Amino acid sequence: MKRLISKLSLFFAICLGIFTFVLMNYGGAIDYFYEKFTTPKAKSMIMGDSRSLQGIQPRVMNEYFKDSDLDLPMFNYSFTIAQALIGPLYNESILKKLDTTSDKGIFIISITPEMLTSKKGYANEKGVFREEGQPPHNMKFVATNPNYEYVIKNLSFFHFKGAFGKNAVVHKDGWLEENNLPKSKKVLQEWKDHQIELFLNNREEYYLSDIRINSLKDLIKELKNRGNVFLVRMPISKEFLEYEEKYYPGFDEIVDSIANENSISYFNFNPNNEAYETYDGHHINKFSGVRFTKSLCDSISKKIGKKKKFIQ
Repeated sequence: MKRLISKLSLFFAICLGIFTFVLMNYGGAIDYFYEKFTTPKAKSMIMGDSRSLQGIQPRVMNEYFKDSDLDLPMFNYSFTIAQALIGPLYNESILKKLDTTSDKGIFIISITPEMLTSKKGYANEKGVFREEGQPPHNMKFVATNPNYEYVIKNLSFFHFKGAFGKNAVVHKDGWLEENNLPKSKKVLQEWKDHQIELFLNNREEYYLSDIRINSLKDLIKELKNRGNVFLVRMPISKEFLEYEEKYYPGFDEIVDSIANENSISYFNFNPNNEAYETYDGHHINKFSGVRFTKSLCDSISKKIGKKKKFIQ
């Protein structure tokens, strides 16, 4: 019996070692979120949904401001729209990931109308949120490497085939690099149409939520204690923007009012949306993402007076 137990223990130890090796070396390729919970707490952060997850590149910001007295490096703590809804749950996770020794950080909240919506059937006023039970909201430990809590709670998010293809890779700074880009205008249009279809699906069930709006205000107040906070509306295709404005016509006025109320800046890049290429209508591709991040840095530097050189 002891011999059997010893053999089983050795077997499980070998399996754990192999799995840990995969996590340590391929975690960013097999899961879009895993790396976010293996890195140290962040002094400066990007928050938002998949638009900022893919479109704002920390390495560009780190290089741009590298000789300043800002608290760097920048970390991208964005997720997808299924998780990155502004509310008490996301706020709590952001504050868990925050390095509280920071007082000169840069905090970018990439905001979209859907991030401030509630959905029929979910009583937000009673503490019922549709993002509950997903990462990052189900994570207690957000800065542990390797992070076995994430594996236990979120194994369903892993796609192990990604270790071989690497069509998309999450870097250690939290940025998701999407390498699977459309090869023709026809494919690009098909992907745009698909994203619009997803947005329009049961859209009447989603409405702007006072609870989420107030949670955004609470988050801004907390982050202002640690540095400069900026609200950003990232550029999307004209077609996608038209639908957002149709269903949420007062969104910009609400965000602008929140910014003024909290004495922070709101950068809306949609008047220049044609300057940046998307690969599906609402995600900037990685090449335009470099230029967009540089433009965002320029806008920030004008507000805080710290302009530094840009990485080519």
